[in-house]
Amino acid sequence: MDSGGPALGRTHFDTARVVVAGLLVLTTLLLLPWLPMGVRGSVTTVALLAAGVLGSASAALRARRTTPRDRRPWLLLAIAGVTAISGNAWSAAMGSDPVSSPSVVGDGLFAVALLIATAGLLSFPTARRRGAELVVMFLDGLVAGGAMLLIVSVLVYPRLLDSSARDGSAAQALALLLPLLDVVLATVAVLLLLRVSRSQRLGLGLVAAGFLLYAVGDLTFAVRAAEGSFVFGTVLDLGWIAGYAFFGLAAWAPLPSEDEDTGRGLPESIGTMVVFAVLLVAAVVQVTLGESRNPNGAQAVAWLVLIVAAGVRQVLLTADNAALRRGLERRVAEQTEHLRQLARQNELLLDSVGDGIYGVDRDGRITFLNPSAGEALGYTLAELEGRPAHPVLHATTVEGRLVPWEECPVFAAMSTGQVQVADEELLRRADGSTFPADMTAAPLIDDDEVLGGVIVFRDVTQRREVDRIKDEFLSVVSHELRTPLTSIRASLEMVADGHLGPLSAGATRMVTVALESSERLSRLINDLLDLERLETGEATRSHTAQPARDLLEAAARQIEGMAGSLGVGIEVGRADGVVHADADQVMQTLTNLIGNACKFSEPGSVVTLESGPATTATGTTPTATDTAAASRAAETGAVAAGPQVLFEVRDHGRGIPADMLSSVFERFEQVDSSDTREKGGTGLGLTISRQIVTRHGGRIWIESEVGVGTSVFFTLPAG
Repeated sequence: MDSGGPALGRTHFDTARVVVAGLLVLTTLLLLPWLPMGVRGSVTTVALLAAGVLGSASAALRARRTTPRDRRPWLLLAIAGVTAISGNAWSAAMGSDPVSSPSVVGDGLFAVALLIATAGLLSFPTARRRGAELVVMFLDGLVAGGAMLLIVSVLVYPRLLDSSARDGSAAQALALLLPLLDVVLATVAVLLLLRVSRSQRLGLGLVAAGFLLYAVGDLTFAVRAAEGSFVFGTVLDLGWIAGYAFFGLAAWAPLPSEDEDTGRGLPESIGTMVVFAVLLVAAVVQVTLGESRNPNGAQAVAWLVLIVAAGVRQVLLTADNAALRRGLERRVAEQTEHLRQLARQNELLLDSVGDGIYGVDRDGRITFLNPSAGEALGYTLAELEGRPAHPVLHATTVEGRLVPWEECPVFAAMSTGQVQVADEELLRRADGSTFPADMTAAPLIDDDEVLGGVIVFRDVTQRREVDRIKDEFLSVVSHELRTPLTSIRASLEMVADGHLGPLSAGATRMVTVALESSERLSRLINDLLDLERLETGEATRSHTAQPARDLLEAAARQIEGMAGSLGVGIEVGRADGVVHADADQVMQTLTNLIGNACKFSEPGSVVTLESGPATTATGTTPTATDTAAASRAAETGAVAAGPQVLFEVRDHGRGIPADMLSSVFERFEQVDSSDTREKGGTGLGLTISRQIVTRHGGRIWIESEVGVGTSVFFTLPAG
């Protein structure tokens, strides 16, 4: 798009349309017989020059501001308008009379203007054509042009040949040439009108209409001039004036986008109507206005050619349409088969998945069910299709209350447009029994509109049983090991202290190693027992108001010895807020976190402890593990509503990779498997910390950058 001025838009066109309509109405009123002929002649001259100047200027402006592909044709049309105006000006300056003494120079300029205008119309880009369409377009031009030429041969040429006004050879040649050029221009205008694309239909349609009107005005002038009855100042002059006006109005039509597809032109049915309408008019003129109802030899040959061309045109169109229809039917059949294969593949894929899958519409009614879901739920698709999924498949709570639909993960997925994950959601079978399932609900979205949802679930009854057995095993083993381990440690301490006599250097080393190993085993057993009490809810809690600063400073003092041995400093920064919590459990959480920070910090670095009011947008998005822990906390009534205090433990150690930020909260999980041996610890500290925080109604998460450091955040209810 040229940057020479603002793009032509709808507002410009509406303004130009009002101006053109006003000009034509005013000119029509002034050309009515109520004014003297001399005045009306002056009105025609002024209106013709004004319309020509405005049309040419508008075309030049369009050429400057249009798309590159349309610049050349609009420039040619502007030149054609200027050339025609020059012919009018020359004839007026020479005082030529169009009937008795026509100007050869003026008529020559008119002929040049018609040729340039025809070239301009042919330069407009139109829809790309196939071979058959090109042949049909040629036949359209042959029929339309031949029909208009027959009309001219009946109405115009007999009078021109009988006229003696133009006795000079040049004047006579121009008098015969101009109607022929008008016919060519009108034919090209008709073809342009038939082939114009949707995006250009308004502008080029006005261009074609303008040149058709101009050609009609020229042919009318030729007949009246040959008869010696032409005078300026009648309503018949409106053909020229309206032609210029429409041509100028077209230049203000909204610009099509540069990358817009040209598309197809008018429907073939309209094209056929236009072509045969011109042929019908030619036949009526031949019969009613011809010197004889029987055409002469040349006219008879022309009629034969036109009839054959029209017939061939229709045969080609019929054959082409039949071929297109067959091709379309073939493509539809191929697409249908392809869609059927895709549907079958999707059906096989859903049937082969081991997880249960069912779908719902936007109202939550079941639309499909895969075999795994049917087997797990004890239903068939016929039994569930159309029924609301939530009250049928979702189990009640322990209080016998069905969770409201608005709190269901499926509703949340469809209302937010985001995937929702729920751990151990209770689902109900057809026989009324229930089972826990991990569920993922995803919305079905098409064009930003949620059409329903897809729910994938997996029965975790067996996994829950395995977890229970594992927990029982760890609990039993921990309890059974604690008593003998206490005896072993006491015995080792007595031996190490020399109560049984002095030890050799080798024996001392062995006793020291055994004592350190027993202490590590003792810590592991204690952590396992703590975790068991937290998970079963047996851990006693005494919630009181605790200043955050007191908790942070006490934890720093408690861990100061270990930090000093590692060469790491501990600093308490901003410490605002009061929490309502169990002081011992919060201290256990803080010492776990501070101990981890010290162990993974470089000597000489500082671990910073801070606290303050938590904002509503603290932290990262909760993970599935966070959500599960929060859900279990909610079941025990531990979820805190209202203001909370945010704690942060920040170190400048090696950092944690992003893909492990959530997994480090799992039991015995370490970033590096060698950390247990090199750094000590049981791998349960973060797990215990998460249990304590979530039981208090808070949330814990980690933000870390490898090589920069790690910050562990957790929230507790404000006191």
